[in-house]
Amino acid sequence: MTGPTASDAARLLAAGRRAHEAVPGLPQVRTFDDAYAVQAAFRALWGEAVVGRKVGCSSKQSQRLVNSPGPIAGVLFRDTLWQQPATIPADRFFVVGVEAEFGFRLGNDLPARSAPYRQEEVSAAVDAVVPLIEICDTRLSEWRTRRIEEITADNAFNGGVVIGTAFEAWRGLDLATHRVTLSVDGELEGEGTGALVLGHPLIALTWLANEMSRRGEGLRAGELVAAGTCTGLHFAKAGSTVEADFGPVLGRVTIRWA
Repeated sequence: MTGPTASDAARLLAAGRRAHEAVPGLPQVRTFDDAYAVQAAFRALWGEAVVGRKVGCSSKQSQRLVNSPGPIAGVLFRDTLWQQPATIPADRFFVVGVEAEFGFRLGNDLPARSAPYRQEEVSAAVDAVVPLIEICDTRLSEWRTRRIEEITADNAFNGGVVIGTAFEAWRGLDLATHRVTLSVDGELEGEGTGALVLGHPLIALTWLANEMSRRGEGLRAGELVAAGTCTGLHFAKAGSTVEADFGPVLGRVTIRWA
């Protein structure tokens, strides 16, 4: 994809966000390289600080939902990061999807390099686990019919994140077996463990470090990475309350949709 074409697609997405009008589609986005070129053009155009990254489609269920061959990546912007408990207008978004996820706060950089990162190296760069709810949103109309490359270009289905308290003694936890639940208005909607995230959330983080490195980018100390859903994608609406329960150690994350 040429620079002007990526910029054109990015301008469509930015205009859709600003006017809260859905974008019919991005037919010029044919490959994942195209998609990430649009993401880069959008970041430059949007101008908001990037505070982290996200891994999408990190479960088989998510991959089947959007016909993805594997994980995808997006960014987290400062203006769409909230501390829990958060009250957020539902009409700010096109789709009010919610997923409970493990986040990782990095204590060291993971710069781009020629050699692939090993999971042990990536784990050593993490200084805290952060429980969070990802808000899943898209600017694309009829998103269920869109190609995964278009969804990736539109920031990989991210609308924001609501974060809980960072937990620095996380190495004593078995994230693969750690149970997480997601409730809407007190009714259990989804549950699972970190094993749903490519087998372990650290595998998702390692994938991201290597995917970004392959593209000449790195992860920076202080950034937050949302590793992928442990509970599946669920939906909420104005007036509802969503709660993710990560157990007594990591606590709960709550969103009230105004």
